[in-house]
Amino acid sequence: MKLSDVLLQHGRALEWMTSALLLAFAITLAMPADTLAASPSFAGFVSAGLDEAALAMPISWIAAMRMAGLYVNGAWRRSPLLRMIGAVLGAGVFAFLATMFALPWLAGQQSALGIGAGVYAVACLFDLLAAYRTGADVGHSERLG
Repeated sequence: MKLSDVLLQHGRALEWMTSALLLAFAITLAMPADTLAASPSFAGFVSAGLDEAALAMPISWIAAMRMAGLYVNGAWRRSPLLRMIGAVLGAGVFAFLATMFALPWLAGQQSALGIGAGVYAVACLFDLLAAYRTGADVGHSERLG
């Protein structure tokens, strides 16, 4: 199987991108130093009492599970179900991130809305669309199996 087949087959590149986005976010948080204290953009996370480990571990597991589901897609009959669960979890994480980045602005603590709020809201929307699409794949694989 070629890498291009794994990434682009049936338009799954967006699912790969959102999975990689989750993994990059988690890896950045897991790196040495206090990422959340480094920028005022993370004020919502700090005010909620969150730390890097509390965010990095579950987000990295979700990203890894999604990537595994995407890689084995089609080779295992339940892989569309894994993809659907991963997309729903990804949408939840992205909605959470969008909210946390918007929180200081919503609370009136910052005069400008952070760019993370919009970026992660868009990622949430597209993961919801991926969940819808993979739900159709789940139904299709169950009829075939």
